[in-house]
Amino acid sequence: MALLAVIGAVMAGAAALVTPPALAPAVAAAVRHGICLVAGGVCTPAEARASGMEPCLVDARRNRERLAVRAVVVRLERGDALLVEHRSDGSAAVSFLDGWRGGAEAGIGLRLPWAGDAALEGGAGAQFTGGRTWEFPTAAAAKGFVGRWAREETVSGEARGLAHRLCPWCRGRPGPPRPQATYREGGAYGDFLADLAPRVPGLAVAPGLHEEAAAGVVAGRRVSGRHTTWYLRADAAMAARLGAVIGALQRARQGSTGLEISLVDGRAVELRVRGAAAMRGQLELLGATTSLVDVARRLRGATGAGGDGRGTGLGVEAEVSLDLTDERNHRAAMDALRMLEPGASPLHWDDRLRALAERLDADGSVDVRVLRVSASERETRAPGVLGAQLGADYAREQQIRELLRAWSLRRGGALREREDCVSA
Repeated sequence: MALLAVIGAVMAGAAALVTPPALAPAVAAAVRHGICLVAGGVCTPAEARASGMEPCLVDARRNRERLAVRAVVVRLERGDALLVEHRSDGSAAVSFLDGWRGGAEAGIGLRLPWAGDAALEGGAGAQFTGGRTWEFPTAAAAKGFVGRWAREETVSGEARGLAHRLCPWCRGRPGPPRPQATYREGGAYGDFLADLAPRVPGLAVAPGLHEEAAAGVVAGRRVSGRHTTWYLRADAAMAARLGAVIGALQRARQGSTGLEISLVDGRAVELRVRGAAAMRGQLELLGATTSLVDVARRLRGATGAGGDGRGTGLGVEAEVSLDLTDERNHRAAMDALRMLEPGASPLHWDDRLRALAERLDADGSVDVRVLRVSASERETRAPGVLGAQLGADYAREQQIRELLRAWSLRRGGALREREDCVSA
């Protein structure tokens, strides 16, 4: 309170020197900073670095285009994406992603005398994605790189590049500089859609039933100099067994889970478990008085079905990291990862997951973020040829994720709000 009083006196003295339009943001920033100091939050980037906290991702924009061709029940899809990420320390990263997806799809329409019209659709297949990432000290440098190279990395740009390479008298086209990191990932996916339009006597239009379900698992590797990261992404079903914080997001309908292990020169140094879900309420996390159990309880109360089904709305992300240089943490993590080995007996899965969850809860560092997510999509379908046996479609998607609030809890410390993240 004394700090706030001093700030009020300083701002009152400055009022005579600063015009009101310029004063209002300065007053708001000063009051917010004073509250951060009194509440014991992380108030500056320097304080975050001293506490071992990484810069926050404050803004991420992804533009993706997809071209798909279908023949009978086979569907092949090619996708390209541009991802631009801005961090709280002013740095930025740009990634180009190239992906392929192929599988089988089928649908059936039924007219049921007792229920009405029904339509069932489903598909399954495999997917592969490769990516490259460039790091920049400032957002302006990243913007210049995007302006120079983004057009060449689209589906149409790569088609022009292929035609150029096939031209026998054309000179080779220069490419972007060497990226700081590369990654490769692949996995399986499955989708299911059901529509039911029942006939009810006396009603011209009866309420319908629409259900969608999707499942998939992706494994990949990211390489950046001496650092290698192996990761696994899946739907939220596996999250319930990975500790209190990540398990609290499992109940959300729109959720996902990721697990990654980082190595330096081949030695495992860190395990991270990530979870994400849509928000349907408010999330307030208090500082030093908040326990890990209380964080999980508040996450359960704030998450649930929300948004419009495309990822638009508010979302919450949680991340728990575990130091694998500690022998107990290393043993628990390696025992859990051995479940993925071919021929591993499922008899010990429960014990190994429980042991890893206990280490995550006892020794993990926690980061929680609330984001505003907006998404849009525009799709063009080519007319089917030979009935529905052959066709194509093209889609462009954009997703924007903006950080609203962030909290961090480091090993042995208290949960602290990250003003250094949202003030940049």
